[in-house]
Amino acid sequence: MRILMLGIGLAYGLLAASGEMLDIKGQPIRVVLQGRGSLPVVFESGLGEDANTWAAVQPQVAQFTTTLSFDRPGLGASGPTHAPRDGLTLAVELHDLLRGAKLVPPYILVGHSLGGAIIQLFAYRYPTEVAGLVLVDPEDGRVVQRLRAKLPKKEWSDRQAALARYGPMPEPVQREYDATVTETGAQVERIAKLPDVPTLLLTGTAVDPKFPGNPEEQKLKWDLHRDLLSKNLGVTQVQVPESRHYIQNDAPGKVIDAIGEVYTRARAHEHRTH
Repeated sequence: MRILMLGIGLAYGLLAASGEMLDIKGQPIRVVLQGRGSLPVVFESGLGEDANTWAAVQPQVAQFTTTLSFDRPGLGASGPTHAPRDGLTLAVELHDLLRGAKLVPPYILVGHSLGGAIIQLFAYRYPTEVAGLVLVDPEDGRVVQRLRAKLPKKEWSDRQAALARYGPMPEPVQREYDATVTETGAQVERIAKLPDVPTLLLTGTAVDPKFPGNPEEQKLKWDLHRDLLSKNLGVTQVQVPESRHYIQNDAPGKVIDAIGEVYTRARAHEHRTH
């Protein structure tokens, strides 16, 4: 089963058998390591997603450097967790994973939806370990908060009913969702400025007027993306009309191109400073 939900980027489903298991501070984590080279590209998935969300992107990027995708604790094949699931906690867990996987920084971080929020928090907390960022339609819960405040009560109820048809969220996904709406958005909003590294922001511009709350949901996302651009003047935005939210599935070539551009710029910067 799979849910495509703009505001948070919720998706969950059966896990393909691949990758390997690492023990990170006693926590079993499934990772997919592909490729070889410096400036590793690290993929952080959206809410409830496992590493498979990058299946159309990671093998192409692995042709020119080391890549890592993974299942967060509680998701996919990784072990369960009782730790908080707010964005800062997830950013620290990502840092522990990269140390445990023995990947040498700096990294190019690629994050979709909630993953985009996590890598912003990672970059803010560990700025010297980041060489570049690719934000794939990032979302951190503020869209859902603002949408609920803005929609008429009936339209919000219709939206919730439409989502409920996909079935209940598994408990680990629900925990990520709850923390995203209540905590992660505020954490991202407090980021004054991202590190001065090559950064691309991919924004899905397609709309689905048949789904309750859309296109208002898209407009609110656009507002947040504009806020990010206004606080970080060096960030370049790429509009993706082929996709509403899941750009890595709808237009994987654009994600691959964005990673390639950030990688090339980061490499050039690395050579100038050494």
